[in-house]
Amino acid sequence: MDWDEHAAGWDDDAVVRVYAAAAFDALVAQLTARGRSLAGLRVLDFGCGTGVLTESLAPACNEVVALDASPKMIAVLREKIDRSGWANVRAIDRTLEAALEAGELTAPFDVVVCSSVCAFVDDYPGTARQLAALLAPGGVFVQFDWELDDAADDPFGLSKAQVKAALTDARLDDIHVGIAFTRDIEGQAMQPLIGVGQRRSAG
Repeated sequence: MDWDEHAAGWDDDAVVRVYAAAAFDALVAQLTARGRSLAGLRVLDFGCGTGVLTESLAPACNEVVALDASPKMIAVLREKIDRSGWANVRAIDRTLEAALEAGELTAPFDVVVCSSVCAFVDDYPGTARQLAALLAPGGVFVQFDWELDDAADDPFGLSKAQVKAALTDARLDDIHVGIAFTRDIEGQAMQPLIGVGQRRSAG
């Protein structure tokens, strides 16, 4: 998919807005369950797009690094940063591999969040390992993705088993995989998956 083609109208999509708001609430709930809040944390918003989730993260966190491979998506986010005066948000228009090679992703992060992106990457397990390695000890990895429906005409997404296997392979602990939230949008139930894991405090 050419994400640059969708950048101009992405923020106007009601599904995008509902999804991002619900994902933020689910992220906060997962952190609360672990006795944490976003206050004072350093967060990587991987596959941030135009920054619809970043909009909620920015006021709540100490620092947000927003990464996306689409220059036009990041251009929209940078306009928001300039307009809103978010001094704590840094937007990077590179792939994960290119950003790591360029030294633009400086570990550690307290939280890595991936909202509707992992199902699109070429190597999901490898990407999960790279992202988990950026976490501080005790840091939390949270992903949201559409659940795979093998019976669909054009199956897309990730299964619960795939998510659990990838997070386990990434050496994360306290793994939870399930339904992230349920929202009614345009007469249909939106029920994406959530995958959560925590980096080991030692080792």
